[in-house]
Amino acid sequence: MLKPLLIPILLLAAGPPALPAQTDYYARVGAVGVSTLVRDFIGNEITVRQSIAPMVAIGASMPISPGYRAGGEVTAASGGFDAEQDGAETDLGTLRTASLLAGLDGPIAGALRWRVGLGGMMYLPADDSGIFLEGGPIRFLAGAGADWRRAAFPGWDLMVSARYDFHRFSTDELERRGFSQAQGVSRVSLSVGLARGAR
Repeated sequence: MLKPLLIPILLLAAGPPALPAQTDYYARVGAVGVSTLVRDFIGNEITVRQSIAPMVAIGASMPISPGYRAGGEVTAASGGFDAEQDGAETDLGTLRTASLLAGLDGPIAGALRWRVGLGGMMYLPADDSGIFLEGGPIRFLAGAGADWRRAAFPGWDLMVSARYDFHRFSTDELERRGFSQAQGVSRVSLSVGLARGAR
């Protein structure tokens, strides 16, 4: 599923090497909120949701034309998730996620830039149980966002980012139990960090 994403990454790696001053690196920390993973009605509604989770992201990009850049971003998050039925919540433990996006970014106005990407999302539950009895899935991911950057000190920028991404969620265990349709899952994150200045 992720093989098509390797093509642009390999092309970037095989192309002419970017000068150190052209390559942009950044790291951010923040929080991500996630919509419902699973919703079902068995007499009463049952939902499975992730909690708002701390996240960290690192990325790099290089110019492909004046004002536009291509690169990749890796994001990891770790938080709890629970099930709710009849107003009662059951703690299901810890759920970690990791995502990889290959994307493009370009100018909006001033210090504000847009970003779009495609990639994959991996679920890494602490325990193989419940809906993750047969392990965590890898799902196709599409994302978009915006970055605001301002010089903080020589060679480095303060970076404030907002991200939205979407994927379809299901697991082998859910499919085994007869859940034939994947649930659409939206994620929204806000983060702040430092970027190696690229101006």
